[in-house]
This record gives sequence, C-alpha cells and structure tokens, in this order.
Amino acid sequence: MKKSVAGIAVLVLVAAGIVLPAGYFGWVAETTLKNRMANMPYGLQMELTDYRRGWFSSTARLVWNPPGGLPLSGVLPEGPMPDVAVMDLPPAVEMLASGPVAIDIEIAHGPVYFAVGPGVGLFNARGRVDFGDPASSDAEDSPDRYAELYVSSFSGATVDNRLEFPGANWDLGPMDVHLAGVLFEGEWTGPDSFQLQHVALENMEMTFGAAESGLRIAISDLVSSTEYPQGLNSGAILAPSEATSSAGEILVEQSGGDTVFRMTGLSSVDTTAPEEDGTYRAESDATIESMEVLGREFAPIEIRQTVGGLREESLMQLLAAFTEGSVVAPAMPQDAEQDLQGPDSAPPASPASPASPAPIVLPQPTPRMQAAILAILADGPYTDMNAVLAYQGEHTIRLDMHYSFDPGHDPATAEMVSLPSIISGLVYTVDAEIPIAAAEELFGQGMIQLGLMQGLLQQNESTYTASVALRNGTVSINGRPMPIALGPPAGPGAKPPG
Repeated sequence: MKKSVAGIAVLVLVAAGIVLPAGYFGWVAETTLKNRMANMPYGLQMELTDYRRGWFSSTARLVWNPPGGLPLSGVLPEGPMPDVAVMDLPPAVEMLASGPVAIDIEIAHGPVYFAVGPGVGLFNARGRVDFGDPASSDAEDSPDRYAELYVSSFSGATVDNRLEFPGANWDLGPMDVHLAGVLFEGEWTGPDSFQLQHVALENMEMTFGAAESGLRIAISDLVSSTEYPQGLNSGAILAPSEATSSAGEILVEQSGGDTVFRMTGLSSVDTTAPEEDGTYRAESDATIESMEVLGREFAPIEIRQTVGGLREESLMQLLAAFTEGSVVAPAMPQDAEQDLQGPDSAPPASPASPASPAPIVLPQPTPRMQAAILAILADGPYTDMNAVLAYQGEHTIRLDMHYSFDPGHDPATAEMVSLPSIISGLVYTVDAEIPIAAAEELFGQGMIQLGLMQGLLQQNESTYTASVALRNGTVSINGRPMPIALGPPAGPGAKPPG
C-alpha cells in the first residue's frame, strides 16, 4: 500500500513539474519571439501584433511590411490596389504590392509540448502565409498558394527560423515565372543580433514573349550562406560577414532551344569588413567551371572583385529614396499638355498650322534621390575587378576594371547632382588582353582590322590589347584622348582624381 502511494506521489510530482511551468514558458516564448522577429536584417523585420497565450500552446500573429525598396515598388502602384482584379495579378504579387502580410502561427511551449509536434524545450512555432484566393477552394492544397514559417528554440539562447516556399507558377502577362524549392533560414545566438542567413533555390524559370520567338531564363541549385560573427543588428544591411555562394546552372535560351548563354559551376567566397574611416569593404573570389556565350565556350573562369566606400547611413538614405520613388516627371509646356489630353480638351487646330509634336520629357531624380546620390559620392565608392578566362582551354584572356569617385569632386549641393557633375569626379578604366589566335576566332579578321585602323586595338607580339579610361570628364582610348569631353573640367583647387 505504501509503495502504491509513493508511486502515485511520484507521478503527481512529475506531472506537476511538466504542467505548472507551462504558463511561465508561454510568457517567455512570447517575449523571445517578439524580440527575435524584430531583430531581423533590413526588410525582413516582423512585428508581433497579437499573442493569445494558452497553458500548453498559444497563437500569435506576425506582420511583415514589404520594404519600399523592393524592385516591385515603382513598377506597381503603391498602397491598396482596388483594381488588381482588372490587372489580373497573381494573389502573391497583389499582397506584396498592397501592404503588410500577416502570418498566423501556432506555438507549442515547454518544458514538454505536443501541440505542434512532440518535443521538449522552450517553444516550437509553425504558421502559413496564404498567397491564394480564399474564394477558390479548388486549389486549397496547391503548393503555389502558400509558404510555411517555422520558428523554434530549445533554451531561448539560440532561436532558429525557417521559411519554406514549395513552389509557384505566376502569369505576369508577357512573362511567366515558375519557382520551386525556395528556402530561407536564419539563426540568432544572442538576443539582439542576427547571426546566420541561409538561402536556397532549387529552380527558377522565367519565359518572355511568344512561344515561337520568346526567351527562357532558368536558374538551378542556387545556395547562399552568410555568417555574421559579430551579429547583424535589427534593420541593418552592413556588418562584418563571411559568405559562400554557389549556382548549379544559369541558362538563357531562345524558344527554339538555341543557347544564348549558359554558365555552370559558379562558386564564390565573399567577406565584408569595416575600414578605419567607418566605411565597409567587400571582397569576392569567384570561380566558374564553364561559360558558353553564343556557342563560344570559356572554361575555367576566375573573378576577383573588391568594392569599397560603403556606408550604412548612405545606403539607408538611398533605399529610403527608392521607397518614395526615384524619379519625377518635370512640368511640360502647356501646349504639350493639351496635345496629350486629347481632342476634347484641346482647342481645334487650324488647318494651315498643323499641331507640333509633343516634346520628349525625361524624368528627373527627386530631391531625396539627389541627396542620397550626394551622400554615396561623399563616401568615395570604388570597385576593382580582375577576370581571367581560358578560351578553349588554351588561350588566356585577361580583363581588369577599376572604378572610383573622388569625394573632392562631389557636387556642392544636392541640387547640383547631375550626370556631368558625377562624371567630372569619376575615374573608370578597363584594360583587356586577348591572344591573337583567340581574337581572330572570336571576332573575325574584318572586325579586328577595323579596330586596329581606328585605334581601338593595339597589337603586340602575341596579343591584342585595349585600354579605355575616363578621367576628368574625358575619355581616352589606348592613351589617345577622345575629342569629346563627357563632363565639365575639374574646378579650381580641386584635387585630381585617381
């Protein structure tokens, strides 16, 4: 009898040890989830807008606001889209263009949970982003209408999130898009910063134009992993990082199956590090197993690139300018406005004086965009790239490119930002070297002779070389200045770029 009582007591204590802390774990799960979802990189932050706590499980709503800097902005109208049905846009595109995306999740919290799946730990959450049309029940289980979100943590010290998008087929008028096997993963090892980001794409295919005269672009086995040893703060886009990326194949072909471009075996190692002046420098080493361009094959290929003069504040300012729209149309002359408004609003034209054509009006950068460009130029951005290509496995082609902007030549005010003002402080050089045998096969004797006659090419013992430079607003080819200056000369007292 005493043994039975003791056994029952032990079971009661074990049950109490599981049940009693569950409410506390629900509170900790809410706090942890709220903090981690807010501490995402730029454009990925989510807000916990609703949390209904239960004893063993809870429900919550996460809201994501697509950043205005996405390529979608400026292409589609901003704000609610009441006429989206007329535009015949896919539901997923409508959601991204119309504003916040809500994600309802179910959370099972510890110490032992069963609601989402059996396990132990702090919490395990699962939710679904529905991109489909609720009115159409026939496609309820179609994989192209939803993405699934998972967030989990065993102790709260490390939190993992995963977004899976099984596939999608979107008809965007002149373009069809097919996605398969999209995966986004992230990890925090501290309460305030993002530590790891992993992106994978099994397949993406885009087709343009008619079936008999269109173009097809396909990308397969794309993988990218980025680690931030010091963490990436909420909403940030720059931090010390190490990344590896790879792509199985990138293919561009005509509808008939003729290959325009094909690249296989792309892999790269990229690092980002801060400079002493507060800017960032990014370095990349990439290799390509083979690349085919219009029937010409290059293998292997090595590319090294360095990009510097990147500052968090300036890039954020540029993204904010894209959010509001990067260009505005200047005011047109009154007569041009009447021509565009139609015959009902314009006075009848005299038969003896035919209406003049409306002038071409080019859009102009907004004041905010001008200020953002000025901030970028003031950081002194630069790029260096070196590429080595092996043609037919025996001819080595070299290409060196340098770009930089001298902050001493940046416009005095944002209103003075223009193409000539930018060119005046720009240094851009391209140097190419190609073996004679490879050049003759790639370009033909006629084009090579024309290039030699016009001074675009120089012939050495075994190679052709070409050098193009832009300095002080003037272009030179192989050391010979061109007669037309592309920008105004540098002002008095300004230091020469270089």
